[in-house]
Amino acid sequence: MRYSKTYFVRIFAVIAGIFMVGIAVGLFKLAEMGADPFTAMNTGICTALGLQFGTLQLLVNMGILLLIFFVKREFIGFGTIFNMIFVGYTADLVMWLTAKTEIPFHTFPVRIAALAAAALLICIGDALYISADMGMSPYDAAGYVAEVLTGEKVPFRFARIILDILCVCTAYFTGVQTEIQWKIIGIGTVLLTFCTGPLIQFFRIHWSDPLLTKTIERVKI
Repeated sequence: MRYSKTYFVRIFAVIAGIFMVGIAVGLFKLAEMGADPFTAMNTGICTALGLQFGTLQLLVNMGILLLIFFVKREFIGFGTIFNMIFVGYTADLVMWLTAKTEIPFHTFPVRIAALAAAALLICIGDALYISADMGMSPYDAAGYVAEVLTGEKVPFRFARIILDILCVCTAYFTGVQTEIQWKIIGIGTVLLTFCTGPLIQFFRIHWSDPLLTKTIERVKI
């Protein structure tokens, strides 16, 4: 089977975007100023159950994916599977690598820098791989499914905020079990709860969609 150059451009966009998201998740965990809502929920659950983060994230994604399969299966593709497998384990890798360095993540300036980099990376990474149109992560797809099912009366940016709030609530109640609720929920969590959806939409419109369109046009020449 032969693949076009545009196919490989989209594949590269998916891989790059998802690795950005994985690195962002790891940085959020290191900053300890609150994880993104979905990660906060999964961290709370995996800590309460004594599971590895990457494994728990994979299991939760598989459950959401099953629901999406019956509702809007066209959102499932290469990007979906790649996201499910590699985001959690990329975050674990970031944690493992930084543990071998002498970067002072316990200091406030470094934590702020890590938080800022993570917030930017997670929105840019999400926008990039979603623009590639090769499938979305189950959690990202859930927001678009809500938009479709409501006839666009609840746009993605608002559906995402609602989902994020539900994740934060779950993170709190599971985190209480091991007294880590205020390590996984913080200013970063609140920031992303209300900003992720709008920012992903912003970066798609003003950056990733035009970038991929221009790149694909060039490789066709």
